[in-house]
Amino acid sequence: MGKLEASGREKGCAWAHVDTFSFQARGFYESLGYKVFVTLDDYPPGHSRHYRKKRL
Repeated sequence: MGKLEASGREKGCAWAHVDTFSFQARGFYESLGYKVFVTLDDYPPGHSRHYRKKRL
């Protein structure tokens, strides 16, 4: 992720964006500084989809 973020910065990107499900890698993205900005509940049924962003 560090290399991807660095590449984005070099290209002038201001933000990085990922989307994950409630059963995937929450702690990993939080440890890198990604914050949830939208959550779709019950998508898929019984879970949520989280859209995360981080300023580069």
